[in-house]
Amino acid sequence: MTLRLTAEEVRRARGWGQLLGEGPAGTGAAGVAEVLSTLVGVQGQDLAAAGLCLRARTSGLVAVDVGAALSGDGAAVLMWTLRGTRHLHPVDDVRWLLGLLGPVFNRPGRRAEQLGIGGETGRTAVEALRRALESDGPLTRRQVRDLLAPVGVDPSGQAPVHVLRSAALEGILCIVPGAGAQERYELLDERVQASPPVEPAPAAAKLVRRYLAAYAPATPADFAAWSGLPAGSVRRAWADVAGELTEGDTPGGPAWVLTARVEAVVAAAGAGPLPVRLSGGFDTVLLGYADRRLVIDPGNARRVNPGGGIIRPVVVSDGSVVGTWAYRRRGRSHTVEVDPFRPFTPAERSAVVAEVADVGRFLGSDPSLAWLPPDR
Repeated sequence: MTLRLTAEEVRRARGWGQLLGEGPAGTGAAGVAEVLSTLVGVQGQDLAAAGLCLRARTSGLVAVDVGAALSGDGAAVLMWTLRGTRHLHPVDDVRWLLGLLGPVFNRPGRRAEQLGIGGETGRTAVEALRRALESDGPLTRRQVRDLLAPVGVDPSGQAPVHVLRSAALEGILCIVPGAGAQERYELLDERVQASPPVEPAPAAAKLVRRYLAAYAPATPADFAAWSGLPAGSVRRAWADVAGELTEGDTPGGPAWVLTARVEAVVAAAGAGPLPVRLSGGFDTVLLGYADRRLVIDPGNARRVNPGGGIIRPVVVSDGSVVGTWAYRRRGRSHTVEVDPFRPFTPAERSAVVAEVADVGRFLGSDPSLAWLPPDR
């Protein structure tokens, strides 16, 4: 059976899958862990942006809830995983994701050699970090630098961060967020129960299934871009689940959905328009795909992704990226500045006003709204 979907239907199916459906401010998902589980993680290089991505998919969540989920006995963990970058994950997903992705992104490379932490020096540094965490508990970044200097790691540059990343990918530590330079690192065993070693093939197939449950219709190239897995691993994993997939005919070419979810995808595709959302930077509506042309007009792509790894906060209307926005603080003044890619309809403008108010509720502020001209 071939599933035929228009561009609008693809966007709506993906939007519902990623919890951007109808509701006062998201679908009413129960909280941080539920959203993270559905999306298989949210990029966490910028925690403020990650929090805003979660806000757009929940009702009633506030910023302090995100921090609470990532600290103490919280339900989520901040780790280096997908694409070798920082992501927020629910506790239950951490071990198997690390077992699959850790060996991929922790391979020795030229950058480690350039930083002087290749080979034995790097292994010694990771082991020193492990012992210190076991004996002294959580460490700040400054403490990590002081600890690693005597074992040959230059504390003045990026080498300590790369040692931390390597230790995290080995499943030794996780990140405990804090304001400014107060970020800390603690033993992962203190937060997440140990588990048996992960077999790569079934774990990769599991990741394909989890990905398609939220991001379909999608392609192997989309999965590769989102996960960061090498081409050979992607081909094998996709082949392992091929019998569970239904091909879709879309304006972007063939794309696949889980056969078990075809009815849900069809229902989402045929539902009414998705609401307007102000989501954070690095949102999955963009990072989930190699080909983003169904989501954003290529002529506007650079306004969202200007380079340097930046993905700006976006205005999403019926699954399409139709603008960017920014939260500005100037002294006591707080403003949400919206930059439309085209003139908004009256309904879209009203929805943006409501979203700005909800962003303020989430952050505990009362921002004003400033519109930039749509033809700038």
